[in-house]
Amino acid sequence: MIFPTETVYGIGTSAFSPTGIRRIYRLKGRHGRKPLALLVDSLDAARPLVESIPKEAARLAERFWPGPLTLVLPASPLGRLVTGGLATIGVRIPDHPVALAILKKTGIPLAATSVNRAGQKPAVSGVAAAKIFERQVDYLIDGGTCRIKTASSVIDLSHYPFTVIREGAISKKVLEEVLR
Repeated sequence: MIFPTETVYGIGTSAFSPTGIRRIYRLKGRHGRKPLALLVDSLDAARPLVESIPKEAARLAERFWPGPLTLVLPASPLGRLVTGGLATIGVRIPDHPVALAILKKTGIPLAATSVNRAGQKPAVSGVAAAKIFERQVDYLIDGGTCRIKTASSVIDLSHYPFTVIREGAISKKVLEEVLR
């Protein structure tokens, strides 16, 4: 399904559906070793999918979730379903009523990524998302234009020192201040 988040439109499936995950890779023309993110409705929902949650991750989650921050954590064997073979997994709680409603109603983490073809800019409106994948998805929820219109920031907390992998909606400076 395609759905809005506060940052960009996402395409997602149950994190426990290998068929759905393969379908996302095929639609995007994405290499199978590039991991999908895991969208959850709470930090507790991520616990079975990660090996550990360091206190710094909990502090960042408390400050920025729901919101445009992806935390990279060590993946559990179950979480490795969406990692493309990597030992880590990116976890996020989106700050959009539609995305949160899907997560809460289903009670299932979503393996997700942005709506775009590999190497292109992500869709920030339902109309743009529909143009990219048209009738190739089972559901498309048009929630209008995304509020932030830029990707989430990504910080790797799987090893020390922690690393900002992508500076997105939250600046590196702000993230580093919270970690001090």
